[in-house]
Amino acid sequence: MNRALLRKTPSSNYAVVINANAGRVTDRLTNSLREMVPKNRLFLTKSQLHARDVIEYCVEKNIDTVFAGGGDGTIVDVINNVNDFRMNSDTLPSVGVLRLGTGNALASWLGSQNPLRDINEWNDGKAHSLQTVQMVESEDALFPFAGLGIDAAVLNDYNVIKANAKGTWWQNIARGIRGYVIAGYTRTLPNFIRRPKVKVRVVNIGRPAFRIGPNGQEFGDPIPTGADVYNGTCTIVACANTPYYGYKLKLFPFASLRDGRFQLRVIDMSPFQVATNIWPAWNGKLRHPDVHDYYVDRVRVIFEDAVPYQFGGEAMGYRKEITFSLSRKPINLIRKG
Repeated sequence: MNRALLRKTPSSNYAVVINANAGRVTDRLTNSLREMVPKNRLFLTKSQLHARDVIEYCVEKNIDTVFAGGGDGTIVDVINNVNDFRMNSDTLPSVGVLRLGTGNALASWLGSQNPLRDINEWNDGKAHSLQTVQMVESEDALFPFAGLGIDAAVLNDYNVIKANAKGTWWQNIARGIRGYVIAGYTRTLPNFIRRPKVKVRVVNIGRPAFRIGPNGQEFGDPIPTGADVYNGTCTIVACANTPYYGYKLKLFPFASLRDGRFQLRVIDMSPFQVATNIWPAWNGKLRHPDVHDYYVDRVRVIFEDAVPYQFGGEAMGYRKEITFSLSRKPINLIRKG
């Protein structure tokens, strides 16, 4: 699924699309980029609609590569816009990632570093690779990771903390990883401790699924189409085809190992156990009897009650039922080296 790597020869036929609202976008950065990027190929977008218009322009002009700058939400938005114009072009631009967000899950996976250095290395013709990726898909959107449960609740609470801190002396403390820690330990964890675990049923509606062992190997009998992948209580149901959540949290260590499948992870740990197992989760070594991993390509997730939902690090409200599928057509991403 994610192992197809081809050499990518940099060319001048590229554009840079920056989310002008991203916190790390400054006048100094944009002025430096203007000196490096081909004339009229630097776009500062102010809204999702503006960004969509820019991507449509890039597709119409047969631009070879689009570098997207912003958080994971910005990158996912660019990927979806590129995919939406697939029917209008025989050749879609590849998508590069400039590290300008907070979580930077895709930037970390693809080896992105300093945006100016990355563009300079591209202009110098340094070696890059083309990573062909089938994203996870749901509700007509593509994304590298998604989650339902306590992880999405932390994101919701983080957004509340950040909004409340805006314009105050502690607004910088409430942003980024510190803001997530504050939200998780002061709002999300206390709320989840007081409530029972939610019940969930995950049904395989695709090709045979496989249980994953501690080293990423398949074990046991295949789970046939129509059978339950999981049926019980949970704290988190998450899926991905890339290893990271934000901040290099390696929650999906097996996501890129199996062609034609993505990783589904069901966590049935208590909120306290989740909180005390952050470090092994961070370095990709979370193994526990209440952590259940599967290789799947299409599943239906059915909760007893609606739970918070996020994909690509963006809060998406609540869902009681949702289907996750492996996208049929791949997106080409730029990997350094």
